[in-house]
Amino acid sequence: MNTIPALFRSILEKAILPSHSTKTLNSTQWIILFFGCIYFGFILLTRRKGDFAEFSVASRNLGTFLIFTTICASYIGPAMTLGLTREGYVSGMMMAFFAMINGLALIWVSQYYAPRIRRKFLNSYSIGDVLAGPLTHNHRFVKILVGFISVWFMASISIAMSYAGGELINNVFGFSKIWSIVIMTSVVILYSSFGGIRATIQTDAFQFSHFVILIPILAFLITSSDAFSWVGFKEHMRETTQIGFNGQTLSGGLGLVLFWMFSGAGFDAPLINRFLASKNASVARRAAFTAGIFIFIWVGVMVFIGNAGAYLHPDFIPDDQVLLHIAKQYFPGILYGVFIIAMIGVVMSTQDTTLNSASIVFSEDIMGAIYPALSESRKLNYARIFTFVIGGLAIIIASYMQSILNVIIVIFSFYLPVMVPVILFSVFKQNHHWQSAVAAMITGFFTYLCWNLWAEAILPATLVGMSLSAAAYLLCDFYLEKIQTQEDQ
Repeated sequence: MNTIPALFRSILEKAILPSHSTKTLNSTQWIILFFGCIYFGFILLTRRKGDFAEFSVASRNLGTFLIFTTICASYIGPAMTLGLTREGYVSGMMMAFFAMINGLALIWVSQYYAPRIRRKFLNSYSIGDVLAGPLTHNHRFVKILVGFISVWFMASISIAMSYAGGELINNVFGFSKIWSIVIMTSVVILYSSFGGIRATIQTDAFQFSHFVILIPILAFLITSSDAFSWVGFKEHMRETTQIGFNGQTLSGGLGLVLFWMFSGAGFDAPLINRFLASKNASVARRAAFTAGIFIFIWVGVMVFIGNAGAYLHPDFIPDDQVLLHIAKQYFPGILYGVFIIAMIGVVMSTQDTTLNSASIVFSEDIMGAIYPALSESRKLNYARIFTFVIGGLAIIIASYMQSILNVIIVIFSFYLPVMVPVILFSVFKQNHHWQSAVAAMITGFFTYLCWNLWAEAILPATLVGMSLSAAAYLLCDFYLEKIQTQEDQ
């Protein structure tokens, strides 16, 4: 009677373990596989067919809880877990002072920005519709330009998620870096191609519910251990935090303030799509406000875990796997297995979000602008094909990465000067000229690039780029309004 389970186990081990390996799966790996199958089954249940409106904005019918959980699940991904824990391990609580700004920014977004997007852009499907649709700059060139920038941005984040997922698979099963990345990304590509934003958000909620329980448990287990002393930890925290701040320049500090103020606060395609998918403006407001409070607390907890890990285990290698090493010390076998699945789920959630958003932007803002008569079914097909393209590129490029948080900071640092001023003017300004949007985006890009090369030590390139981008927009607007006034006379 035991021959069939034994045979199944043998076949599964041969399929999973490297061909040269003589090992068998340990109990933790079996736990991870078991819960992984359950988790993947849930993912498949959430996938369903629909039209492009369902795929992109879930027919604008999502409630507060789902919007809240998807915001949190999308942005407590690897940068706010693996990356912040690493920063806490290396530089004390310094990064918490900067990262908490993200929560405060999201609270501001909840009161003014998110509800206005939901009220103003009732028929929009993407960031291109918001920035270049009939209610704003209303020009095909702007829509295509916004599409290319947003696709580059989402593709870059997806590449970073492939790297983070590969780190997790490598840590658990010991595969090579490239095969770990291939396995993780391939799974996400396959299920992200179907279902659209509603399925993505439902999966986010499932992943978030696990992770939000396990991280506080980990913090409690650390502080409850016999080796932990609050007196000793406070001294360690003070010293390491001081070292962290001493190594930070004024320009670098201002750059971090801007990064955490605008990244993950609603100025990118995924979060704009979440606001568009909400039932109404009140739902968007409540969800963003609650998410802001949660993220404000969350980033502090992640940095604390990293710093406490450095206090108790100073011999760990301070890389992006340090959170996994800390968790392995304190979680019992079955709980560690569930934790790894939750971590993998968070990475998959963020990558699913970026792939979904990139495919929507490509089909709606690029292909839809180039071919205005494109049918909804063709847009849906283009979106699914593009998911495979971006996923394939992510596998290739991710194998060359070294640090998740640093990469995310670089990606956002390029994106913010180009897009944020134009997004804010699109949402809050009444009259628009497409030339102003183009001038602002070009100015933001080249200003950031040049300043970053030659004058970054004086002021952060992100600040200078955003300032000159906004100035270029307003000056171009002023000039065009003046010409229009003269023509009317």
